[in-house]
Amino acid sequence: MNLRFFEGLLQAIPQMGCKRILPLALCGLLAFSPSFAQSSAETKREFAYPQKVQPQQLDNYQFTVYFIGGKKVYNLRGLELCNAGAELEQLTINPSGTSFAVLGKKGNKSVLSVYDLWTAGKRMAEYKDIDQATAITYTPDAQQLLVANSGKILAYDARKHEKVGEFEISGTPSQLYISPNGYHLLAVEGPNVTIYNLESKEPMKEIEMDAPITDIDFSKDGTAVAILSADGLLSTYDTRSYFPMLSIDGLGDALSCSYNPDSKWVSVVTGDGRIAVINMFDPQDREYWDISDGGCSDAIFLKDGKEQVFLAYNTKGSIVYRLMSDLAPNLTKLLSDELNERMNEWMKMLPGETLEEYNLRVNDETRKQQARLFEEEIATRMAENLFAETTVSLGNYNTAEGRLAINFDTLPTIYLPVPENELNDFMDVGNLEFTNLRYGLTADDKFELVYADVLNKKSGNTYTFDNRDRKSLDYLMSDDSYVPLELVQMSNLEGIKLNEIKDNIMALAKQQSQLSDHTNIDVDARVVTDYDAQGNKILNYKIDFAYTVDKEFSAQEDFAPGKYKVEESPAAQSMLAIIKTAFDSEFARYVKPGKKVRVNVTGMADALPINRTLAYDGSYGDFSNEPVYKNGQLSNISVSKASGITENEQLAFVRGQGVRNFIAKEVLDGKNMQPNYVNYIEVTEGTGGEFRRIKVEFLFIDAF
Repeated sequence: MNLRFFEGLLQAIPQMGCKRILPLALCGLLAFSPSFAQSSAETKREFAYPQKVQPQQLDNYQFTVYFIGGKKVYNLRGLELCNAGAELEQLTINPSGTSFAVLGKKGNKSVLSVYDLWTAGKRMAEYKDIDQATAITYTPDAQQLLVANSGKILAYDARKHEKVGEFEISGTPSQLYISPNGYHLLAVEGPNVTIYNLESKEPMKEIEMDAPITDIDFSKDGTAVAILSADGLLSTYDTRSYFPMLSIDGLGDALSCSYNPDSKWVSVVTGDGRIAVINMFDPQDREYWDISDGGCSDAIFLKDGKEQVFLAYNTKGSIVYRLMSDLAPNLTKLLSDELNERMNEWMKMLPGETLEEYNLRVNDETRKQQARLFEEEIATRMAENLFAETTVSLGNYNTAEGRLAINFDTLPTIYLPVPENELNDFMDVGNLEFTNLRYGLTADDKFELVYADVLNKKSGNTYTFDNRDRKSLDYLMSDDSYVPLELVQMSNLEGIKLNEIKDNIMALAKQQSQLSDHTNIDVDARVVTDYDAQGNKILNYKIDFAYTVDKEFSAQEDFAPGKYKVEESPAAQSMLAIIKTAFDSEFARYVKPGKKVRVNVTGMADALPINRTLAYDGSYGDFSNEPVYKNGQLSNISVSKASGITENEQLAFVRGQGVRNFIAKEVLDGKNMQPNYVNYIEVTEGTGGEFRRIKVEFLFIDAF
């Protein structure tokens, strides 16, 4: 049975909150509608999917949970996906959603097989040469399946199922985990975890806990890793040097852990009947709830297509999705993301600005000042009407400093400079009026006042609280996260040269009547910080190319409906001409032998329905379950000459492949670099030619 259609319907159910979303015949056939928790407090938050077998180890693809039950694997609807003929110990789903691998024991031998995720019972591979495997995991890019077997890590191509490499390790790990950036492999054996550098294949660090490790999860931003041990201890480490950051104990049996999507909260299954969700900025801030059915051993955070966050967990007879809409967001991340974008724009040279004027406007001191101003502005906007909901009270008076404590129930206390002889005017807090409020964020991700004018209506005097020079978001000011100013200035100058190349090529295209003013090509160059697999700071060079075409002119100047070859888009051809000219001239110095470059190619399509099969001539090759990011989520796609193009996703993909082929042949061929091409596709909800376009990003790794 093909399950893809039913899984798509399934994902909509928790969002709808409706038992009768499907026709009764279909509900009866598939036991499709979930049963809801009966508690009035939980009715709108929990969605239970009854199971005939006890769900064990969970895994997920995007929003859908799968689980082990004895020798079998089931989906959320309780449909059997495979019978491996062995007692299963581990399940891992290919991150691109094509397949899943299971590891089990049959007698004294290991059984390792890969099955199709969408067609029940379809085995895609059985690894006959594996006899003593103890752990499995897929790489985050879905390219390889790693297997711990007899003192080695064996690497298999995830689609061809052929061995592509191996390296020796110590011990026999029971669990394998890979960091989101693919740099590090964590091999767990009892209370020990060994971290391997996947580039060098060498161990880089060992961490020893006081009890066996039960689970590990990386934060979604990849900056931290949580290690959970059976003595009830949750420990977090940074992922550069694996230096300890935080320890939280008293977590019961500590069965499993999971970071939420914005990396602020971690769930911990503290026992088969209880789950805790802990704020990692303030571990005292946590929520517990009991599971009446018991049987809980695993819980994972998921996000649906509407960006709603759920926690999925198992019980004795069900899989439960719990809506976690009340979790406070990661304010620091939201603020820092916007701050970085605004600072990048601020540091660009303005039109007509001379280098001398630029150096006066942008220097180390003004950069810090501007970052602080932006931080304050963003935090104040985020706080909105927070103060209107605050209860104000008066605290103690510091005679040595001449400051009066003013307390708030939702904000940290401020200390207002008030002369001692004016204290009698502060007997009634109702006389105080707060204006010109400015906010910042504390280290524990909470709002604080950094500036306020306080009018005492009884005396008519105004007092100013000013703490804008406090230390805040220090990591944004540190040497580790800031790009040297000379490199910022250099990228600005190179950005000007890049725009000159663009203007010259577009002028020629307009002369030849290929383009008009209705096509706009954007180019940008900037230096960004990162870390290598050894944890050392590196500076990458990011160069972006993209174009837009006004709707009325898209059929003439860009891809017409159903077209995909770059030769059929004057806008795409012009962008590629800019790329080639740039890397043949001004930017040739970044194309260095032996250096790594990541090339992200994004093909786009609109939502105009494809009513007939479009011919695909196979000029870019045939693709089967090719990993691709669809609207930001890792997925897969297949396109072949024989089957043609029937979906907009395929159309977007082959448009990107034309650009990728051009770059490989005309820009990077013969340069002896280490290119990593990553496919992205976007299909918009709207229709029209303005949505059919291409974006390209070059990221030169450790460029300087």
